[in-house]
Amino acid sequence: MNVSNSSMPILLDLDEQTWKDSLDRVETWLGNVLMIQTNLRQLIEDTVDKVHEPHIRAYLADILEKAKQHEQQAEELYRVIGRDPSKARKLGGTVMSKVNQVVADIQGVAGGAVGAWRDIRQLLLANLDSLGAFAIAEQLGLALGLPEIVDITFPIVQEKSTHQLLLQEYMLEMAPVSILYKASI
Repeated sequence: MNVSNSSMPILLDLDEQTWKDSLDRVETWLGNVLMIQTNLRQLIEDTVDKVHEPHIRAYLADILEKAKQHEQQAEELYRVIGRDPSKARKLGGTVMSKVNQVVADIQGVAGGAVGAWRDIRQLLLANLDSLGAFAIAEQLGLALGLPEIVDITFPIVQEKSTHQLLLQEYMLEMAPVSILYKASI
């Protein structure tokens, strides 16, 4: 039977140290995933009550519940590789969210926007960061042949993609009111 080499599985035998080094590198990346996700969750918590429009507020509350789940799942990724999640990264995410809020406020004020629009814009950017972080973790799982990582990250990436589209729609919907009428939704 003639089988093309491109259709044959490639198996590599990694020595124990190479495998450990790979997991150390993944652990470092997972620290970023957890920090970025904690940042996103904190930003959503800080934004929900600032939005007056009930439809958008309810949607943000739903995203907040998913963000909490995603944060727990980010911690579960550590367990997949036999490591413990770092609490220091979660603290870093909380600090990062406060810094990002200040930057968003400065950018919004400079552009003439007021109110919760600036916060929604910041959520859009933070969600994109989180989506990318989880997508990279998914690729690391694929590269290392760890389907448990993919099983956790793939649904998260899909949910975050949907969140991204809706956050963008809300940001665009709120922008004219915020900029032209100096009002918050």
